[in-house]
This record gives sequence, structure tokens and C-alpha cells, in this order.
Amino acid sequence: MADVSRRDFMIAGTVFASAVSAIGVGSRDAQAQGRNGFAAASPPSPDGQDGPGGHARKTPGLQRIHALCEVTGGGQKVYGIAVEYDANIDPVSVSLDTYGAGVVPAARGFFPGMPQEPDKNATTAVARPRAIAAVYTSALPALRPARDSATGRYVIAEFAHDPDLSLPTADSDKVSLTQKKSVRTTAGKVYPASKTAWSNVGPRGNDVVTRGVDAWEQNHWWWDDTRSAWLEYSIYLPKSFLAPGGENKAYPLVLAITHSGTSYDGTCAQTLTEQCIASIWAFPEEQDRHECVVITPRYERTTMNDYWEHTSDVENTHRLVESLLTNTWNYGNPNLADRMDKVLKIDPKRVYCTGWSMGAMSSLWLMAKHPKTFAAGLIIAGQQRPADVVTLADQKLLIITGSDDNKATPWNEKCVPVWEQAGARVTRPAERLDPALIFPVDDQRQLTEAVDGYLGRNGNITFLTFDGVDHMGSARKFFYIRAARDWLFAQSKA
Repeated sequence: MADVSRRDFMIAGTVFASAVSAIGVGSRDAQAQGRNGFAAASPPSPDGQDGPGGHARKTPGLQRIHALCEVTGGGQKVYGIAVEYDANIDPVSVSLDTYGAGVVPAARGFFPGMPQEPDKNATTAVARPRAIAAVYTSALPALRPARDSATGRYVIAEFAHDPDLSLPTADSDKVSLTQKKSVRTTAGKVYPASKTAWSNVGPRGNDVVTRGVDAWEQNHWWWDDTRSAWLEYSIYLPKSFLAPGGENKAYPLVLAITHSGTSYDGTCAQTLTEQCIASIWAFPEEQDRHECVVITPRYERTTMNDYWEHTSDVENTHRLVESLLTNTWNYGNPNLADRMDKVLKIDPKRVYCTGWSMGAMSSLWLMAKHPKTFAAGLIIAGQQRPADVVTLADQKLLIITGSDDNKATPWNEKCVPVWEQAGARVTRPAERLDPALIFPVDDQRQLTEAVDGYLGRNGNITFLTFDGVDHMGSARKFFYIRAARDWLFAQSKA
């Protein structure tokens, strides 16, 4: 079943909404493994099967397949397939030619992050062959960074990944696979080759595992009784919070606001998968560097337009942040022992704001109107009317735009003298940075030296521009700048 938006819930009614949300907030694996949304209220059955008590296993051999996805700046992409068996598989028995794999292309007209785009899975196209770059066994349906085998009943058929993570996706999350050669269990049983074409498409949704996203709790509801106001949001809870004693630690908070393309009939899942604006902060490797709580709202409308008008959602977003700062949030999944009844604590000195486009505009507005809340902001391709953001002169900002962005870049240029007149120390280099230095992400030495050099000039506002990047390109590229993310977490309120 396709993802269902909150607007659908409002139309259908409260009772029907609860039933729909239980099966429509994400893929079957996202619910079973990530335990997101209402469908995740109950833990999975011990044998890993769906449904209360689990279903009987199929005949020995291949059981089902899972699409293994990664959220990139260009949207969610299929990085491999997890082939699930009923027993542990001998890694020596599998090789690059054991399987034939394919990915169904996204529906015609789909482009990640665009308003009112078609459902990427609404297509009858056949799967296109995808070359397998590595094959190994695993205990979990997930890629292994070293591509080495571990004891388990999953065989991972991993595809090659383009190092330029800004390239727009052309994938749906439908995959197919054929076992072309026999495989052997660790007990010595042989499962012969078969002409059966397996698909991850099922009546309850597609079997999909999305790294770093399935760990989010989606479809939370903030409610203000005093004003009868609501806001839908998703939250990422750090691993150490879910460990024993995690409730005794105070965590940094990142408010990541996405763009207008995920408003309207979008879903919480889309705010996390159609670009990496919010999801990148919860990636395992990022959490290893900067453990934090992350929240991202899901709006019903554009929060700020190009006429400098804004909706009540902007203030509601600040109210949501305020509620978290009271250190009374205890709404983690009540059916999971690692978070039930735990009260989340936020470090008030380390609350950060970030976003792109509409999300960046909202971030600037929030920081300007509530200067005591945020320690710093990372603003990607957002703009505001200079007279409305004078108070930002006393705050810490890193603004990044593209030279071909004809809104964000010139409007921030207009803000610079206003901020300087109000006492800000603004670093605005004339040089344009090279976007080619961003990828691959594990080789940013030259870029880091350049960005750190500008940040080291002791300006409280730093405004950088990359050569030849337009508005859409900024979302796909700039959140990958490690030096920018490191700078944000280095900031703290006095």
C-alpha cells in the first residue's frame, strides 16, 4: 500500500486514520525492523515472520528478498538486495554470478522532492538488470561496509554505488532476483538454481530496508491544548538513549526542516527519503561523530513563501522545540522496552537549526524571532527580508549557497551590510568554492581546509558560495560538507 499522508487521515476520519496509518506509513521492513509509526507498536515475532505469532515458513530455501536502500542527496536509491533463506548460508557457495538482479525504474515524471510528484512505485515497468558488485553473507538484511561475510541466513547482493551522491535517483523501491546457481547452507544442504523470479512487492507493502531511516520514529504528533494546534513530526532517538541509563544523559538537538516539496500530500517517510536534509544527521557514521536527537516536521502546506509570508506552522515548530526543552518528552514507542517510560533530556546549550529552501527560510525566521533558543544554524540556500532578520547579527550562522541560485545568493548579499551595521562579524569571501571537492565524501581534505580556513576568521556569520550550483543542486550537495556539520556541533551557547 502506498504511503498515506496526514491529509488523507483528516479526510477519512480519526478511526479510519488509525487503521490506515498502521499499514501505510512505510514499507513492511521499515515497520518490522525500524518499528516506525503505529504499525510498529508491537515488536516482530521471534522467528522474524510477519503478523501475530508469525506465519509458517515456506519450503526450505529462498524465503523472500528485500531491497536495500540508501538515502542520498539525489533521493532514495537501491544499493543492493538481501536474499533471505531459512538457514545460514555458506559464503564459499555464493559468487557474483549466483544471482541475476534488477531494479524497477521509478514512475514516469517522478523527481525526488518535487511538489505533488507521482508515486515512484506507481509503474508497471519491468525491472532493469543491475550489475552485482559484491556478494557476501550476513546475519541482517543490510549492507556490510567492508563487504565481508558474516554467519547468517541472508546473502547480500550489493550493487556498485556512484560516489557522486547528488545525482537524482531513477529507482523505485521494487526489485527482482533470480537464483541462477545453487547455494549451500553451512550444514551442507544444497538449494539448487531456479528460474523463479522473486520480487519484494507484497500485499502489505514492499520489503524495503533503508539504512539510517528505519531507526526513526515517524508520525509523532505534537499537540498544543492551549491553542488547539498540532504538528506532525518524526524523531530520531540516539542509540545511547535507548541503552540502559540513557535517560540520564542530555543530548544535543538538531531541528532539520525540509522543503515545500515534502509538504502538501507528502508523508513523514518522504521527508526522510526524498533528500538527505534530515536523514543525514541520523546516519550511523554521523551519529558516531556527533550523537544527537533529530526532529523533522511534516507540514501540510508551504510554511514560508517568496512574499515573506509565513503560516502558523513556523511558530508551532518553535513550540515543539520548546516542549522538548522542558525535558518531559516520554513518547517513545511504549511497546519497546528500550524506550518505554524514558524521559528524553535535551542540552539547552546545544540546540541547532538547519534546512534547505523553505526549510532554510523557516530556520532563519525562527532564529531571528527566538534568538535565545538556538546555539547555531546551518542555512542551505535560504533567504529572508533583511529587515526581518537583523537580530541574527548576534548569532552564529553558516550560510551556503550556489552562484546560480538567483534568490538565496542575492538576498543573503543584501543581508550582509544590515548584519554588519548591527554589529555582526561577517566572513564573506569573494572566492567561489569548487563543488567537485564535495565528492567522494571520504576524500574532502581540500574542501575541509578551505571551509575551515574561512570559519577560522572568527566571524559569527560565515557566508560561502559554490561556483555553478543552482538552487536544486544545493540541496543535493551541500549537506554532505563534513566541515559544515562539524562546525555546527562545535557551537555552544554561553
